[in-house]
Amino acid sequence: MKKLTFITIVMLLTATSIIAQEKKFPEPTGPYLGQNPPGMIPEIFAPGIISTVSHEFSCCFSPDGNEFYFTRRHSGLNQTVIMTCKIVDGFWTEPEVASFTKNEFTFEPFVTTDNKRLYFQSGRVIDGALQMFTLYVNRDENGDWGGIEDPGELFNPNKTMHIASTDSGTIYTTDISGGMGNEALGIIRKSGGKYQKLEKLGTPFNEKGQNLHPWIAPDESIVVYTVKRPEEEPNSVLFCSFSQRDGGWSKPLEITLGMIASQPFITADGKYLFFSSGERGKGDIYWVDAKIIEELKQKHIKNVISNN
Repeated sequence: MKKLTFITIVMLLTATSIIAQEKKFPEPTGPYLGQNPPGMIPEIFAPGIISTVSHEFSCCFSPDGNEFYFTRRHSGLNQTVIMTCKIVDGFWTEPEVASFTKNEFTFEPFVTTDNKRLYFQSGRVIDGALQMFTLYVNRDENGDWGGIEDPGELFNPNKTMHIASTDSGTIYTTDISGGMGNEALGIIRKSGGKYQKLEKLGTPFNEKGQNLHPWIAPDESIVVYTVKRPEEEPNSVLFCSFSQRDGGWSKPLEITLGMIASQPFITADGKYLFFSSGERGKGDIYWVDAKIIEELKQKHIKNVISNN
Protein backbone atom coordinates (compact mmCIF):
# COMPACT_ATOMS: atom_id res chain seq x y z
CA MET A 1 0.00 0.00 0.00
CA LYS A 2 1.32 3.40 -1.00
CA LYS A 3 1.97 5.94 1.72
CA LEU A 4 -0.24 8.98 1.71
CA THR A 5 1.57 12.14 0.68
CA PHE A 6 1.29 15.35 2.67
CA ILE A 7 -0.83 16.93 -0.08
CA THR A 8 -3.18 13.94 -0.14
CA ILE A 9 -3.64 14.09 3.63
CA VAL A 10 -4.40 17.82 3.45
CA MET A 11 -6.94 17.19 0.67
CA LEU A 12 -8.65 14.44 2.70
CA LEU A 13 -8.81 16.61 5.81
CA THR A 14 -10.22 19.49 3.78
CA ALA A 15 -12.87 17.25 2.19
CA THR A 16 -13.81 15.87 5.61
CA SER A 17 -14.13 19.41 6.95
CA ILE A 18 -16.36 20.44 4.03
CA ILE A 19 -18.63 17.40 4.52
CA ALA A 20 -18.90 18.16 8.24
CA GLN A 21 -19.83 21.76 7.46
CA GLU A 22 -22.45 20.60 4.94
CA LYS A 23 -24.01 18.35 7.56
CA LYS A 24 -23.99 21.03 10.26
CA PHE A 25 -27.49 22.01 11.33
CA PRO A 26 -28.28 25.42 9.78
CA GLU A 27 -29.72 26.92 13.02
CA PRO A 28 -32.62 28.78 11.36
CA THR A 29 -34.10 31.89 12.91
CA GLY A 30 -37.49 33.58 12.80
CA PRO A 31 -41.06 32.30 12.82
CA TYR A 32 -41.81 28.86 11.37
CA LEU A 33 -38.16 27.80 11.39
CA GLY A 34 -37.27 30.72 9.15
CA GLN A 35 -39.04 29.20 6.15
CA ASN A 36 -40.39 31.32 3.30
CA PRO A 37 -44.19 31.41 3.69
CA PRO A 38 -46.24 29.42 1.18
CA GLY A 39 -48.99 30.82 -1.02
CA MET A 40 -52.20 29.13 -2.05
CA ILE A 41 -50.35 26.09 -3.41
CA PRO A 42 -49.11 23.64 -0.73
CA GLU A 43 -45.37 23.33 -0.19
CA ILE A 44 -43.23 20.88 1.77
CA PHE A 45 -42.41 22.38 5.15
CA ALA A 46 -38.74 22.84 6.07
CA PRO A 47 -37.26 20.30 3.61
CA GLY A 48 -34.12 18.65 4.95
CA ILE A 49 -34.88 19.83 8.48
CA ILE A 50 -38.39 18.59 9.28
CA SER A 51 -39.40 16.82 6.07
CA THR A 52 -36.66 14.31 5.24
CA VAL A 53 -36.16 10.89 3.63
CA SER A 54 -37.90 9.47 6.69
CA HIS A 55 -41.69 9.52 7.04
CA GLU A 56 -42.95 12.67 8.79
CA PHE A 57 -46.55 13.37 9.71
CA SER A 58 -48.89 14.90 12.31
CA CYS A 59 -47.48 18.17 13.63
CA CYS A 60 -48.26 21.20 15.76
CA PHE A 61 -46.70 24.41 17.01
CA SER A 62 -47.02 25.60 20.57
CA PRO A 63 -49.45 28.56 20.76
CA ASP A 64 -46.58 31.03 21.18
CA GLY A 65 -44.88 29.63 18.06
CA ASN A 66 -41.63 28.89 19.90
CA GLU A 67 -41.84 25.08 19.78
CA PHE A 68 -42.61 22.65 16.98
CA TYR A 69 -43.64 19.02 17.42
CA PHE A 70 -44.03 16.36 14.75
CA THR A 71 -44.00 12.61 14.27
CA ARG A 72 -41.22 10.80 12.45
CA ARG A 73 -40.98 7.16 11.42
CA HIS A 74 -37.27 6.73 10.97
CA SER A 75 -36.22 5.32 7.62
CA GLY A 76 -34.99 1.75 7.92
CA LEU A 77 -36.01 1.53 11.58
CA ASN A 78 -39.20 0.19 13.09
CA GLN A 79 -39.47 3.29 15.27
CA THR A 80 -42.13 6.01 15.32
CA VAL A 81 -41.56 8.86 17.77
CA ILE A 82 -42.50 12.46 18.42
CA MET A 83 -39.72 14.88 17.54
CA THR A 84 -39.35 18.45 18.71
CA CYS A 85 -37.34 21.61 18.15
CA LYS A 86 -37.58 25.03 19.74
CA ILE A 87 -36.15 28.53 19.76
CA VAL A 88 -33.16 28.92 22.07
CA ASP A 89 -31.20 32.20 22.13
CA GLY A 90 -32.94 33.25 18.92
CA PHE A 91 -32.14 30.08 16.95
CA TRP A 92 -34.18 26.94 16.27
CA THR A 93 -32.59 23.83 17.72
CA GLU A 94 -32.02 20.70 15.70
CA PRO A 95 -35.00 18.28 15.89
CA GLU A 96 -34.60 15.64 18.58
CA VAL A 97 -36.76 12.96 20.18
CA ALA A 98 -39.17 14.56 22.66
CA SER A 99 -38.26 13.99 26.29
CA PHE A 100 -41.57 12.29 27.15
CA THR A 101 -41.50 9.61 24.45
CA LYS A 102 -39.12 7.29 26.32
CA ASN A 103 -38.49 5.41 23.05
CA GLU A 104 -42.11 4.30 22.92
CA PHE A 105 -44.31 4.25 19.83
CA THR A 106 -45.62 7.84 20.07
CA PHE A 107 -47.37 10.11 17.58
CA GLU A 108 -49.97 12.88 17.04
CA PRO A 109 -48.82 15.66 19.43
CA PHE A 110 -51.13 18.54 20.34
CA VAL A 111 -50.41 21.46 22.68
CA THR A 112 -53.44 23.00 24.38
CA THR A 113 -54.29 26.66 23.80
CA ASP A 114 -52.99 27.70 27.23
CA ASN A 115 -49.62 26.11 26.37
CA LYS A 116 -49.69 24.10 29.60
CA ARG A 117 -50.49 20.58 28.39
CA LEU A 118 -49.42 18.36 25.52
CA TYR A 119 -51.56 15.39 24.48
CA PHE A 120 -50.14 12.56 22.40
CA GLN A 121 -50.85 8.99 21.37
CA SER A 122 -48.96 5.88 22.34
CA GLY A 123 -49.23 2.36 20.99
CA ARG A 124 -48.54 -0.30 23.59
CA VAL A 125 -48.58 -4.08 23.28
CA ILE A 126 -50.72 -5.51 26.08
CA ASP A 127 -51.45 -9.25 26.30
CA GLY A 128 -50.00 -9.67 22.83
CA ALA A 129 -52.25 -7.04 21.22
CA LEU A 130 -51.46 -3.46 20.18
CA GLN A 131 -53.63 -1.00 22.08
CA MET A 132 -53.89 2.74 21.60
CA PHE A 133 -53.67 5.19 24.49
CA THR A 134 -54.16 8.92 24.74
CA LEU A 135 -51.64 10.33 27.22
CA TYR A 136 -50.49 13.78 28.27
CA VAL A 137 -47.76 15.75 29.99
CA ASN A 138 -48.04 19.07 31.85
CA ARG A 139 -45.48 21.85 31.99
CA ASP A 140 -43.61 22.28 35.24
CA GLU A 141 -42.54 25.57 36.81
CA ASN A 142 -39.46 25.64 34.56
CA GLY A 143 -41.50 25.30 31.38
CA ASP A 144 -40.37 21.71 30.81
CA TRP A 145 -42.69 18.75 30.33
CA GLY A 146 -43.31 16.65 33.41
CA GLY A 147 -44.21 12.99 33.84
CA ILE A 148 -46.61 11.11 31.58
CA GLU A 149 -50.20 10.90 32.79
CA ASP A 150 -53.21 8.87 31.68
CA PRO A 151 -56.51 10.84 31.39
CA GLY A 152 -58.46 7.71 32.32
CA GLU A 153 -61.17 5.39 31.09
CA LEU A 154 -63.06 8.09 29.18
CA PHE A 155 -60.11 8.12 26.78
CA ASN A 156 -58.41 4.73 27.11
CA PRO A 157 -57.68 2.19 25.90
CA ASN A 158 -58.74 2.13 22.24
CA LYS A 159 -61.32 4.92 22.57
CA THR A 160 -59.68 8.15 21.44
CA MET A 161 -56.92 9.15 19.06
CA HIS A 162 -55.73 12.54 17.79
CA ILE A 163 -56.69 15.15 20.38
CA ALA A 164 -57.57 18.81 19.77
CA SER A 165 -59.08 21.17 22.31
CA THR A 166 -60.76 24.57 22.58
CA ASP A 167 -60.13 27.46 24.97
CA SER A 168 -62.91 26.11 27.22
CA GLY A 169 -61.32 22.65 27.31
CA THR A 170 -63.81 20.84 25.07
CA ILE A 171 -62.00 18.03 23.30
CA TYR A 172 -62.49 16.98 19.70
CA THR A 173 -60.97 13.64 18.81
CA THR A 174 -61.06 10.58 16.59
CA ASP A 175 -63.45 8.06 18.12
CA ILE A 176 -61.85 4.64 17.59
CA SER A 177 -64.14 2.75 19.96
CA GLY A 178 -65.71 1.04 16.95
CA GLY A 179 -62.35 -0.33 15.85
CA MET A 180 -59.87 0.75 13.20
CA GLY A 181 -61.59 1.28 9.87
CA ASN A 182 -64.68 2.66 11.62
CA GLU A 183 -63.21 5.92 12.87
CA ALA A 184 -65.57 8.84 13.51
CA LEU A 185 -65.33 12.40 14.78
CA GLY A 186 -65.94 12.47 18.51
CA ILE A 187 -66.31 15.05 21.25
CA ILE A 188 -65.73 15.04 25.01
CA ARG A 189 -67.35 17.98 26.77
CA LYS A 190 -66.39 19.43 30.12
CA SER A 191 -68.95 20.07 32.85
CA GLY A 192 -68.20 21.14 36.40
CA GLY A 193 -64.50 20.88 35.69
CA LYS A 194 -64.81 17.19 34.72
CA TYR A 195 -64.87 15.50 31.35
CA GLN A 196 -68.07 13.72 30.37
CA LYS A 197 -68.51 10.66 28.15
CA LEU A 198 -67.14 10.37 24.63
CA GLU A 199 -69.84 11.09 22.03
CA LYS A 200 -69.88 10.87 18.23
CA LEU A 201 -70.53 14.16 16.50
CA GLY A 202 -73.92 14.23 14.81
CA THR A 203 -75.08 15.73 11.52
CA PRO A 204 -73.45 16.93 9.29
CA PHE A 205 -70.43 14.83 10.31
CA ASN A 206 -69.70 11.10 10.11
CA GLU A 207 -72.08 10.64 7.19
CA LYS A 208 -69.63 9.53 4.52
CA GLY A 209 -66.27 7.76 4.66
CA GLN A 210 -64.05 7.67 7.71
CA ASN A 211 -64.08 11.02 9.55
CA LEU A 212 -61.01 11.57 11.72
CA HIS A 213 -58.15 13.89 12.79
CA PRO A 214 -60.16 16.97 13.84
CA TRP A 215 -58.51 20.34 14.38
CA ILE A 216 -60.80 22.73 16.22
CA ALA A 217 -60.47 26.52 16.45
CA PRO A 218 -59.89 27.74 20.03
CA ASP A 219 -63.26 29.54 19.93
CA GLU A 220 -64.93 26.50 18.32
CA SER A 221 -65.78 28.49 15.17
CA ILE A 222 -64.15 26.19 12.60
CA VAL A 223 -63.41 22.50 12.48
CA VAL A 224 -61.05 20.96 9.91
CA TYR A 225 -60.74 17.20 9.62
CA THR A 226 -59.74 14.26 7.45
CA VAL A 227 -62.14 12.23 5.35
CA LYS A 228 -60.88 8.90 4.05
CA ARG A 229 -62.83 7.71 1.01
CA PRO A 230 -61.27 4.62 -0.63
CA GLU A 231 -63.61 4.85 -3.60
CA GLU A 232 -62.33 8.27 -4.75
CA GLU A 233 -59.06 10.00 -5.65
CA PRO A 234 -57.39 11.44 -3.73
CA ASN A 235 -58.55 8.91 -1.17
CA SER A 236 -57.79 11.10 1.85
CA VAL A 237 -58.76 14.77 1.87
CA LEU A 238 -59.53 17.64 4.24
CA PHE A 239 -62.97 19.10 4.91
CA CYS A 240 -63.98 22.11 6.97
CA SER A 241 -67.20 23.27 8.58
CA PHE A 242 -68.20 26.55 10.24
CA SER A 243 -70.22 27.08 13.40
CA GLN A 244 -73.74 28.51 12.98
CA ARG A 245 -75.75 30.94 15.08
CA ASP A 246 -78.12 28.14 16.08
CA GLY A 247 -75.23 26.17 17.57
CA GLY A 248 -75.00 23.74 14.68
CA TRP A 249 -72.43 23.33 11.93
CA SER A 250 -72.48 24.25 8.24
CA LYS A 251 -72.41 21.66 5.48
CA PRO A 252 -68.77 20.51 5.28
CA LEU A 253 -66.78 21.73 2.29
CA GLU A 254 -63.71 20.05 0.82
CA ILE A 255 -60.47 22.02 0.97
CA THR A 256 -59.10 21.48 -2.53
CA LEU A 257 -55.37 20.90 -2.16
CA GLY A 258 -54.74 18.75 -5.23
CA MET A 259 -53.13 15.96 -3.23
CA ILE A 260 -53.67 13.40 -0.51
CA ALA A 261 -54.11 15.23 2.80
CA SER A 262 -54.71 14.32 6.44
CA GLN A 263 -54.03 15.40 10.04
CA PRO A 264 -54.66 19.16 9.73
CA PHE A 265 -53.33 21.84 12.05
CA ILE A 266 -53.85 25.60 11.81
CA THR A 267 -51.36 27.89 13.52
CA ALA A 268 -52.42 30.07 16.45
CA ASP A 269 -52.12 33.23 14.34
CA GLY A 270 -54.52 31.71 11.81
CA LYS A 271 -52.07 32.20 8.94
CA TYR A 272 -51.15 28.68 7.86
CA LEU A 273 -52.70 25.27 7.44
CA PHE A 274 -50.34 22.35 8.01
CA PHE A 275 -51.15 18.78 6.96
CA SER A 276 -49.62 15.41 6.20
CA SER A 277 -49.34 14.06 2.66
CA GLY A 278 -47.62 11.36 0.66
CA GLU A 279 -47.53 7.62 0.25
CA ARG A 280 -47.77 5.40 3.29
CA GLY A 281 -44.37 5.34 4.97
CA LYS A 282 -42.99 8.05 2.66
CA GLY A 283 -44.95 11.13 3.67
CA ASP A 284 -43.94 14.69 4.44
CA ILE A 285 -45.42 17.66 6.24
CA TYR A 286 -46.89 20.39 4.02
CA TRP A 287 -48.18 23.88 4.65
CA VAL A 288 -50.35 26.34 2.73
CA ASP A 289 -51.78 29.81 3.27
CA ALA A 290 -54.89 29.51 5.45
CA LYS A 291 -56.65 32.00 3.15
CA ILE A 292 -57.67 28.87 1.30
CA ILE A 293 -60.12 28.25 4.16
CA GLU A 294 -61.24 31.88 4.32
CA GLU A 295 -62.23 31.62 0.65
CA LEU A 296 -64.39 28.61 1.49
CA LYS A 297 -65.96 30.55 4.35
CA GLN A 298 -66.89 33.40 2.01
CA LYS A 299 -68.35 30.84 -0.40
CA HIS A 300 -70.40 29.42 2.44
CA ILE A 301 -71.67 32.87 3.46
CA LYS A 302 -72.73 33.63 -0.12
CA ASN A 303 -74.61 30.32 -0.29
CA VAL A 304 -76.43 31.11 2.95
CA ILE A 305 -77.42 34.56 1.71
CA SER A 306 -78.62 33.25 -1.67
CA ASN A 307 -80.74 30.58 0.02
CA ASN A 308 -82.48 33.08 2.31
